[in-house]
Amino acid sequence: MTIPGRTVLASDDVLALVELHDGERESVLERCDDTFDPDPDDRPIPLTVPRSWAGLVLVETGEVLGTMSWRPVPHIVSVAGIGWNQGFHLLPTVQGRGLSSRGGLLLARYLFDTTEMDRIQAVTDPENVPARRGLEGAGFRLEGRVRGVVRRAGVPRDLLMYSMMRADLDAADAEREVLVRGGGVLLATSRPGDRRVVAAGGDDPFRVDRDHRLSPEAPRTPSTAAVLDEASGDLLGVVRWHAVGHGDTFGCAAWTIAADLVPAGRDVAVAVHRMLAGHLFDTTGLDRVEAGVDAEDESGRRVLEKAGFQLDGVLRGARVRDGRRRDLALYGLLRTECPKWTCSLAR
Repeated sequence: MTIPGRTVLASDDVLALVELHDGERESVLERCDDTFDPDPDDRPIPLTVPRSWAGLVLVETGEVLGTMSWRPVPHIVSVAGIGWNQGFHLLPTVQGRGLSSRGGLLLARYLFDTTEMDRIQAVTDPENVPARRGLEGAGFRLEGRVRGVVRRAGVPRDLLMYSMMRADLDAADAEREVLVRGGGVLLATSRPGDRRVVAAGGDDPFRVDRDHRLSPEAPRTPSTAAVLDEASGDLLGVVRWHAVGHGDTFGCAAWTIAADLVPAGRDVAVAVHRMLAGHLFDTTGLDRVEAGVDAEDESGRRVLEKAGFQLDGVLRGARVRDGRRRDLALYGLLRTECPKWTCSLAR
């Protein structure tokens, strides 16, 4: 990949990581949102922390979209105990397009390809939901909360720690592992960027409004799988699941599932919901799987009903779409109700 006037470090079909020209880094930082920046602190620190910078540019036009940086973080005094900490600043005019996920993955590949380090980490403010989604979209995993590690507005603040290991990226580049097959489709291990590809290929009239406010529940990274056409291997969608609690015991927990599919027909959607429910019953001890759909989405409701789910009730005003509160139809499937054809697909 060549870009006139640039030294390209790494690239994919959309973005390139390039060496910065004089003044470009400062220009980007001046235009970026500083809401989550820590307070200035000019006190000398008792260690040397070298930091490298690169520009993130659009391959097609050469436009600078932001900057990315990386610095070593020694966890123990050995090469094996050092990881890279990466950060990015994306211009406000290009946010919301999945570029931070693509850029984060591009930098991770570059660092693993050019250095011996096996770990890359990134920290972000718990309230910085776009940054969290960008890291998760790139394949970073949430590790936990680092308490009081920065000061903002004079108050110690927590940061969330995300990481990616070399083995994680190797696994993402490997052949997908098939989890379940049936109905002409496969559920297989997902890769970073799958959700971005699916979202770009569909126009769901019942998609909820974008909302960057922080959910009051604990941060979590849901489990995901890719939906593939069994014959062609084409990506048809992404399914997600995470546990929800209806009480204080294991028996009161359930799986909630959701599917984002490109237009592929109702039979595919039914097969996907059947397979995922059967897979979760076969591989975990929870006895309930639930799914919510816009109460006005008659097609989505028929998919769940045909997949064997039963209507539990309607949650009034549970979602926001087109600037208005909308009702959510909640469907559930119990292990004892799981049709034989649903569970057999998971084996």
